[in-house]
Amino acid sequence: MKLLLLGCIVAMVLAPLAAKAAEARDMVYIPAGEFTMGTSEAEARRLAKHYGVHPTLFLTESPQRKITLDGFLIDRCPVTNAQYKKFVDATRRRPPRSWGGRDVPKGKADYPVTGVFWQDADAYATWAGLRLPTEAEWEKAARGTDGRAYPWGNDWRDDATRTDDTTSPQARALTTPVGAFPAGASPYGVLDLCGNVAEWTATESQRNNPERKWAWYVVKGAAAAHSQRYNFRCAARNFSAHTSRAHDWVGFRCAKHAPEPVAAKPPTRKPPALPPVPPAEGTRPDLLGKQPIRVLPRKNHAGVLIEVPYLPVGRFSMFVPEGAGARGVPLSWRAKHEGIHWTTKPDGSCQYTCTFPDKATMRVSLVPHADCVDFTIAIRNLTDKPFRGVGTNTCFNVSASPYFFDVERVRSYVWTDDGATCLLEMPIAPRSGEPLHGGWSVAAPGQPAPKGGSRARHPFIGTCSRDGQWIIAQAYGRATSLATNAHYSCLHTRPVWPDIPPGEERAVPGKIYFLRGGPKELLERWQADFGK
Repeated sequence: MKLLLLGCIVAMVLAPLAAKAAEARDMVYIPAGEFTMGTSEAEARRLAKHYGVHPTLFLTESPQRKITLDGFLIDRCPVTNAQYKKFVDATRRRPPRSWGGRDVPKGKADYPVTGVFWQDADAYATWAGLRLPTEAEWEKAARGTDGRAYPWGNDWRDDATRTDDTTSPQARALTTPVGAFPAGASPYGVLDLCGNVAEWTATESQRNNPERKWAWYVVKGAAAAHSQRYNFRCAARNFSAHTSRAHDWVGFRCAKHAPEPVAAKPPTRKPPALPPVPPAEGTRPDLLGKQPIRVLPRKNHAGVLIEVPYLPVGRFSMFVPEGAGARGVPLSWRAKHEGIHWTTKPDGSCQYTCTFPDKATMRVSLVPHADCVDFTIAIRNLTDKPFRGVGTNTCFNVSASPYFFDVERVRSYVWTDDGATCLLEMPIAPRSGEPLHGGWSVAAPGQPAPKGGSRARHPFIGTCSRDGQWIIAQAYGRATSLATNAHYSCLHTRPVWPDIPPGEERAVPGKIYFLRGGPKELLERWQADFGK
């Protein structure tokens, strides 16, 4: 009863605030009616041929269909830091991690809020007396009823949006004050739909599973972190994500059901001036071999931070392993274990041992070198039965390094029978609701692995730097599969494991490379290191 009374009091206090927040918004009315949503299969294949990518990149938008919607209101611009700050202060909710504290970063009040989880965006909308738009509402607000390609029309306009500056090592997610590109307005006058931040919607991208706490939602629009024009199309849906994702290139806007026409007030303020682009830090190849790579373990965690001194913002993280187990013997980090205990030696190497009672002991070591990190995972079988179907999955995450960050996968590669193959040329067959969460098996000897198929030839996966001068990769001597989650630009490789007899230990070594050069140099180095 006390909790119910407290809830009523909180609701009474917040309701007027929410109503006031909704009234003060600049929202645009989208009239009821029919519009064309999505992309036809024929158009998806035409786009794939035109851009030189696999058709599955666009088939996530199919089928094209006619949708009829009721009238609704939608924010003219994405929710700003200043707007979100009122919500944080009123509810004491956690601030977005992009702020680095509870206050809005200096000079960023009119910038779109980013780094918010779906739950945060949904909670803000509810607090404001609104809701998140559905995917269909967002797309109609963007493309109108004439089926246009971009919010501003069918032809690309450089003055309609900001895209990623691929010539700069660090120009990633350079958001702008909202409304800075009036030429990018949709037919209804909605701004920033493509090119400032991508945006959460209320539409599930696959059926949610509350028991496993699985939930995926469609993310619409491109961001300043993107450069490929096809991602700026109204129909694009390449960045749908799990609710555990929060990125500095994803924000949101709000909507509200409005069956009756509402006159929208045209924006009165002039577009804000674009902020200056900060100078970019370059590479320091002179430090290669002179200052060592550093591996910094996380306390009580299977993750490490890797610092590479000769690369700009050369910070990477590694979860080693992210998951492990044998058939019938899961070694999940959620399972009972005796803790992760790291030790670090004077030479910079580090190691941890973790025991899963009555199951297994896992021992992990990492040894940094001039341009690579060797790592070894060892598993000891503590049961009286052999471990069969042993597997581990190690995540090498590059999202903190703008020099390599590749959310569009235009610089990430696997090797096929046709040589180094961009991941965009490989099929996307996601098992989750994230279209850019893909994986491919490694071909066995004698199995074909052509470009565009479901298999890769060699057991490593890599990403090139923005200027093409460096390449990073995760590699093993033998592997069963390769994978990536483009939201984090993370690289995954699952090695081949032998069976582990009772009471015995087996180990598998791998490498993380930070090499000068490109795919050719990586292949040669892997062949030399693994005797191929």
